Amino acid sequence: MAAGSIPEIETTVRRFYEALTTGDSILVDQALAPEWEAVPPLRSGPGAEGWKTSVAHLRGVFPDLRVTIEDIVFSGDRVVVRSVSRGTHTGELLGVRGTGKQIEFRAIDIHRLENGRIVQTWHLEDYFGIALQIGLTFIPAP
Repeated sequence: MAAGSIPEIETTVRRFYEALTTGDSILVDQALAPEWEAVPPLRSGPGAEGWKTSVAHLRGVFPDLRVTIEDIVFSGDRVVVRSVSRGTHTGELLGVRGTGKQIEFRAIDIHRLENGRIVQTWHLEDYFGIALQIGLTFIPAP
């Protein structure tokens, strides 16, 4: 198990998601190691500072963003989280201006912890579902 008890580890992981809901960057510092690695890499830059930039961007797109953790699974130094996020699409996303629509999207994250902090996160999100909800359509290649 990663350093710390399961309740301590769960608190750390929940801070990661609470930052998305509140925009509080102090929570990012409490949850992530400074050299935190996102897989795939964030377009906003590496480490905890890159995540802070991503949080600010997402809160700009969805100012009422709320993340609900549906499941947390612990295994050794890994914590798996299944979440659903909901918010009103008011800012530009994927080249689409804010629509005012309520958007819901799901994600799965696998976090690796060391010394009570998240050092690596593998992220899988329903980008296709988000795109459809904001009005993007896809034409299959011939």
